[in-house]
Amino acid sequence: MADKGKQADISETATANDSQSAFGAVMPVIADLLEVGTRAFALGDWEEAIENFGELSSITEQTFGSESQRYADCLVMYGRALLQHAIEQNALLAQKALAEAATGNSSKDEDKEAVPSKANINFEGEPDFREVEGLEQAAADSGMEEGSSSKGKQADNGIAAENEGAEEEEDEDDFAAAWDILDLARVIQEKETDSKSQLKYAETLMLLGDVSMESENFAQAVNDFTAALNVKLQHLDDDNRELAELYYKVALALEYNNDTAKALELMEDVQRILGNRLKALELSDKPEDKEDAASLKEVLEDVAAKVEEWKSPPKPVDLSAMTPEENAIAERAKEMFKQAMESGNIKDISNLVKPNKKRTEAEQADANGNPEATDGDSKRAKSSAAE
Repeated sequence: MADKGKQADISETATANDSQSAFGAVMPVIADLLEVGTRAFALGDWEEAIENFGELSSITEQTFGSESQRYADCLVMYGRALLQHAIEQNALLAQKALAEAATGNSSKDEDKEAVPSKANINFEGEPDFREVEGLEQAAADSGMEEGSSSKGKQADNGIAAENEGAEEEEDEDDFAAAWDILDLARVIQEKETDSKSQLKYAETLMLLGDVSMESENFAQAVNDFTAALNVKLQHLDDDNRELAELYYKVALALEYNNDTAKALELMEDVQRILGNRLKALELSDKPEDKEDAASLKEVLEDVAAKVEEWKSPPKPVDLSAMTPEENAIAERAKEMFKQAMESGNIKDISNLVKPNKKRTEAEQADANGNPEATDGDSKRAKSSAAE
């Protein structure tokens, strides 16, 4: 009997040693994928970031479990890279369309690649509420080349018409995949109640709102940004710039959703928070606070300009003041877009974000004036369905 007991103890010890050995072997792989993916993201090489974060998510799930916060963190990085890639590809397609409209040439005859601007989740001209964070010098000096994957090379070569169609389909897949990945992270994160986890949960909700904004699903963006704001209000100081950022995002989504009056109300909260933050910084003797105060004044000026823009109705374009060249470009653009709409080359992307049935019903009830259909109801329904 004693021998059997000793054998059992030896077997358990061997199993534990094997587990520790396997764990020790996988951690360097995880660290390497995280480092390479983070560096690729910093350099704007979205495809490389997607590849590494996708593999990182898979390995992390196998190692720590599908309910672990580490897995959720990896999903957020993965979803963010998918979103940025889709944004950049959409910007590239838009630039190609505008170039074709201006020149009258088809992109099939173009040999030069249109260079996309660096995608930013904030729409063009929107104020930046967070402190400026420079890229690490190690990332800048890493020597990694953007677009080094086979997909990037195919996009560079893009000669065949079917490749362009494949790119458009891939962009749609990126938006849908980003939504699904981020929503899975949301389901995991919302179960934790500590402050740090809740703030991560709010960031994920904000990213879901960004997906909705880029997909022109503004009603859903209002819901997600509002949910993120409600979480951060419980854990951040009243003068935190992140609160101002979220108030602004909700206001922007409302304005795009044709609710300018409510958007202007929220802009008052943006100005109040930033104003209080500015007063605190101006009372400080720290040099870095003085610099922050200067940048914050610029943000407040941008916000004030946006408020005036929303208060003023858009001015009609005076076509008689256009030069003959401008008129010719406008006519070519109208004809190009008309042909594109008739051929189906320009697609309505409002359906790229695919919320579940419960969310859709809640949005419809809200549109019909039902005050009982709240974002919390749709969130709980989605969480229950996912679980």
